[in-house]
Amino acid sequence: MPRIRAFNGYLVNAAYAAQTVAPAYDAVSPAKRREFIAANPDNYLGCMRLREDFPEDARPDTDKLLAVNRAQLHKLLQSGAYRKFDRPSIFIYRLSRRSHTQTGVVCELSADEYHNGRLRKHENTRSDKEDLLAMYQRVVGVVSSPICVAHARHAGVDEFIRRGTHPPPEIDFAGADGVSQQVWRIVNADAIRRAQELFAEIDTTYLTDGHHRAAAGWRYAQMRRARADPKQNSGAGAPYDQLLVALFSADQLQLLPYHRVARDLNGRSAEEFLAALHKDFAVEKINGDDFAPTAYGEFGMLLERQWYRLRLKPAPPNTDDPVDSLDVSILQNYLLRPLLGILDARADARLDYVSGGEGGAG
Repeated sequence: MPRIRAFNGYLVNAAYAAQTVAPAYDAVSPAKRREFIAANPDNYLGCMRLREDFPEDARPDTDKLLAVNRAQLHKLLQSGAYRKFDRPSIFIYRLSRRSHTQTGVVCELSADEYHNGRLRKHENTRSDKEDLLAMYQRVVGVVSSPICVAHARHAGVDEFIRRGTHPPPEIDFAGADGVSQQVWRIVNADAIRRAQELFAEIDTTYLTDGHHRAAAGWRYAQMRRARADPKQNSGAGAPYDQLLVALFSADQLQLLPYHRVARDLNGRSAEEFLAALHKDFAVEKINGDDFAPTAYGEFGMLLERQWYRLRLKPAPPNTDDPVDSLDVSILQNYLLRPLLGILDARADARLDYVSGGEGGAG
């Protein structure tokens, strides 16, 4: 039963949108991010840099990194690229790429809903990334990327979105990544109350993308609560207690791969690792330079520039816990932990992640 709320903030000016709105950060490699930022100095990507976005001989420490991001943000705000809301708002947000379109509602959701499990999650997060994102919120002072939250289709929400998208959008542009984006702003208090009532009828929401941002948002809320003056606006209603979310009907979402990258084979040779895999997986060599799983309990693996199909045998486990039955849990419980010795996917420096757009054998 998500309790959504309107919020104050900034929205990119329509004339600046195409040059300012950043492509999906984790869909671009550090090398390509460096190139993109150099070619597009007024893009918001320059406010989101990590250490690896700088040349190896010029990488700043964390304090300097956050100061650089903060300075770039102030430059954008002073340039007129963004305007501050004059009233609390929620937004209808539509993304389209090729034949796929999805439309949802951008709003705030209490970080408590993440902590108490009302917003259900399915991935562990890495503590080092949580730390950096929480520090980013403290120093840079903004949240710019909504966390993607899915819910069961709701006819009332569908109708609310249909009505809300009847007038022309405030923002309508195609980004450098080929994704068309449209934004409608909802400021009418009655319409916002209606949206709150409709979402309150939904039983469960699921965090589908943005696990680290959600965990960092909860951590930041705790930090601020510990320092808050009890006489001031604190607790679940304070701005720092909220997560920025985009709520989408689950039947509109398009699933994309997110690869786990292990930096070594835990002391095994490639031949020994393949042999060990046969205990729990059927292993098949794949011809080609890429592979996308098509079934539950199936995985693609790139090892020494060769793709393999892995199928858990004899069948995926039966479990009453929906999280344990997810492919991500199967991968952790049958491969990462027993074969690679990765016990804590949140903290092991030997494990990294690459989005599907950056995968492949190249």
